[in-house]
This record gives sequence, structure tokens and C-alpha cells, in this order.
Amino acid sequence: MEEAKTYEVRRGRTEIEVPGRDGNIIFVHPSQGPHNYPTVGKGILARGLTLPIAEQTAYLLHAAYCGPEDFKEREEITKIRDLIMKNRWLWSFDQNLWTSKGVYVVSDPEAIGVSQPLDQEDLERKLSESPAGSPILYSSDGTIRFAPKGSYSIGEHTKESLAKDGFVVASFGQEGAERLAEVSEEFKDPPKTWGLDIQEGKSPVQRVTALDGYYGGLCVGGDCRVDDWGGHAFGV
Repeated sequence: MEEAKTYEVRRGRTEIEVPGRDGNIIFVHPSQGPHNYPTVGKGILARGLTLPIAEQTAYLLHAAYCGPEDFKEREEITKIRDLIMKNRWLWSFDQNLWTSKGVYVVSDPEAIGVSQPLDQEDLERKLSESPAGSPILYSSDGTIRFAPKGSYSIGEHTKESLAKDGFVVASFGQEGAERLAEVSEEFKDPPKTWGLDIQEGKSPVQRVTALDGYYGGLCVGGDCRVDDWGGHAFGV
């Protein structure tokens, strides 16, 4: 029997491996971007990669700012700090629905952004679980999180308040929020969060999230528009 013929082209790729909550996470370098939210997301998917969840991005930043010195000095890592975070931003693939009651954070593995409106009542029906003592509600599969007003504040934070902020925890998970709080100490100015304050009787507003540091402090922006040009992301 004639042996099957194989035709292949193999080329190496650069990978950035960092510790995560459930094991190591491998990000593929170079990043996708700079471009707007859907273009970056679709570009990563077209490469056969997966969009990073927000918590994974928090671990990447923690490694870039707080990891071992020899790791932080690598060219691929210095570019994260000096090129992306100082001059651009990292997209975090979540949809945020800001309402008069609080903010719904929805995982966005297909980079849908705001092209398909979220339905507040539908999101509300899917919420069922809350860890003991936490004000944040979760869907059974964890893809939908809700941070009520009062659990988060918009504006300047301390390291400690950032780690406990309801919107940050709903977006990045508790451990991811703690990692971002540690990252914030590597900047000269205090961290900040951005979001929308929707008053009673006003319609919800849908936005997405990004992380940057070009104003001097770590910024968690939950009110970003999808057409803002200049964001990056690393596929996993």
C-alpha cells in the first residue's frame, strides 16, 4: 500500500507563556492591532486563535509589570508596557450594558461588541448565583455577571479599592482584579475606572472594555466605543 503523501509548511511562532489561575496561559505574539474592537477581535479569530477572556489579560499584564526581571526585559514584554499600554490600549472582550441598576458584563468570544444589542430582561433572567458575601450576580455558566450600583465607583481608586471594585471584579474575576491592583502600583499615578452613570428612567447604554496606562495610571475603561481606533489584543 502506497504511503500517503503529506504536503505541509511549518513555521515557528512566538509565544508568551505566563502563569494563570488554572495553569499557564499561552499568548501568541505579535498582538493583533492597532485597530478598532471588532477588527482586532475578528483578526485574532481569523488566525485560528481564541480571544482572551478578561481575566487572562489581567494575568498577562501582571507578568509584564510584576514578573521576573529577566522576563520583563524581553523585547516582546517591553513592547506591551512601552508601546501598547503607554500609547494605545488592550481590548478586553466583554460587552458592558450600563443600566440605572448597575452594569451587566457579558463575555464576548466572537467580538460582537455592540452590533447586537443586549436585552436587559433576558440577562436578568439568566442570573442565578452569587458567591457568599459578594454583591455580584452570575449566570450558571459564568458568562454573564452583574455588578449593582453601590458595588463599584467610577473615577480614581487606591490599589485596595480597585481590587474590590464591583465592575472590575465582574469583568476580570476576583483574582484578576487583585492582579490588576498589583499592576497599578507600577504606574506613577493612582488607577482609575471609567463607566457610565445611567439615571433612573434612562435607557441602558452598551459599551466595551479596554485597559491602558497613557494618562499616568492604570485605567480600566468600561465605557469604550467599539470604533475607537488604536487597540491591541493577543490571541490565545
